[in-house]
Amino acid sequence: MAKTFDVSFSGEAASILEHAKHAAGQAGATLRGDEKSGAFSGKGVEGRYEVSGQTVHVTITKKPIVVADSVIESRLRDFFKER
Repeated sequence: MAKTFDVSFSGEAASILEHAKHAAGQAGATLRGDEKSGAFSGKGVEGRYEVSGQTVHVTITKKPIVVADSVIESRLRDFFKER
């Protein structure tokens, strides 16, 4: 079952996504897309994101059974948070 959560931000979407792509790369994952939408994958986790206004809507579509949703959500929130 998919898990969806939102991450709010106040800066520019392009800046948030630039940071998210860099953070994903450092974590051994890939984030593809732009300041409107995209997808991510890595270490058995797959999903997508959509930006609406000042909110990133993140949906996890696949994850390892042994990893808790909260652990993945926490890590993804770090990717998309403002710096």
